[in-house]
Amino acid sequence: MTEFHSSHPIYLQLADRINGQILRGEMKPGDKLPSVRERAIQVRVNPNMVQRTYRELEGMGTVETRRGQGTFVTERYRHIKPDERTV
Repeated sequence: MTEFHSSHPIYLQLADRINGQILRGEMKPGDKLPSVRERAIQVRVNPNMVQRTYRELEGMGTVETRRGQGTFVTERYRHIKPDERTV
């Protein structure tokens, strides 16, 4: 089961986890992220929380949403540390 810390917003914790997967090479530029519903089921949160996470990652330049295709790790991915984002 996925655990979250109450001191940090869940959507940012999810964003950090996805960035970590990319940094560790578990996800590569061009890889498709699970759908919002799939990810919500995986981590046991509301789909709206996952949607907010994906929007945050898109704002950070980590992912891009392609209409009708899904959300993908951007080909222009640059390593982003959690403290570099603007909240």
